[in-house]
Amino acid sequence: MDRSVPDIFSNLDLLDTQIVAAIQISPRASFREIAEALGEPEHTVSRRYRRLRREGLLRVTLALDPRAFGGAIKLVRLRCRPEAADAIALSLARRDDVSWVSIHSAGWEIVFNLRAKTSEDASDLLTRMLPRTPQVLDVRTATVLHQFAGGSPHDWHHWQGTLTASQIQSLAATNLFRQPESPSEGRLPGTEDRAIIEHLTRDGRLPFTTLARNLDTTTGKVTRRVEQLVSSGVAYFDVDVAQAATGGVLAAIWMNVAPAKLDAAGQSLGRNPTVPFAAAISGTWNLSATVMAADHDSFYGFITTTLATIDGITGYEFFALHRRIKNAGALVAGDRLAMPSATPRLDPPDTATTRPIRLSDAVR
Repeated sequence: MDRSVPDIFSNLDLLDTQIVAAIQISPRASFREIAEALGEPEHTVSRRYRRLRREGLLRVTLALDPRAFGGAIKLVRLRCRPEAADAIALSLARRDDVSWVSIHSAGWEIVFNLRAKTSEDASDLLTRMLPRTPQVLDVRTATVLHQFAGGSPHDWHHWQGTLTASQIQSLAATNLFRQPESPSEGRLPGTEDRAIIEHLTRDGRLPFTTLARNLDTTTGKVTRRVEQLVSSGVAYFDVDVAQAATGGVLAAIWMNVAPAKLDAAGQSLGRNPTVPFAAAISGTWNLSATVMAADHDSFYGFITTTLATIDGITGYEFFALHRRIKNAGALVAGDRLAMPSATPRLDPPDTATTRPIRLSDAVR
């Protein structure tokens, strides 16, 4: 059987790519459900998935949505001395409330998502820790106002072209953990919920029977708590895919768009299969996106064709990704996902996501 993947960026063969696409649609679909949708033996799907995870190519994780606690998602651009970039980026990446940490501009700039649950948590990092770090030259912050792509793993359509409409429909029907568009107001997770979250952050496909055994509780109780966390919008399942799997290169674009054209421009980018993230933001720029391309030369074509056809863009800043340090939940080692620690960390409630970091110590 020909398992090549035509016309998309992928270093995987067709079946591996289909398995990843299936898990993006339904992160906790059983191997049997995926196998039935793809028309493959269950043991083949199981073996392939375990290899993808073992080799650091794919991981399902559970994340908290700060909006459920009155917080917000912020995009932070941090200029620093190049010799300090690695240490600062890694220190940030080790925080539970920080994701998508990247180094750009040949080491001068770090970009990351801050998912602080409260304004106090965000302020502690942005106005106290970072400004007091001598190697940090400048900090600029934008709040995500609306996401057009990247809000959930199934809204990135890049690999769904390897699946038929009936396969997508079949897989979507297995997704019992759908997050709402807007989370309801929640309370900070207690000790029991934090234990569940810690385990599923490391492996979002961990069987509930195993999770219940690890936590000395019942499978039914664990299942109900996860269903409640996700259905209320407090938590959601995300899927990390390593660059070793996707191939290609990445870049960020920060744009100014006329207000009357902002939604249409964002929707256009969000539908593009080479755009895994697009969001309306506050600040100097009002639209931000991440773009994939086969190579750096191909970015020119994206700018002169795709970007040029979007009405309302009055200016933009474009910079290629130099190195990824962390994805949604997984640290990155080279172009693969680093294995999570062997034992989940259970912090006291007041330090669960904002354990203090001494950035200045990290770069001495």
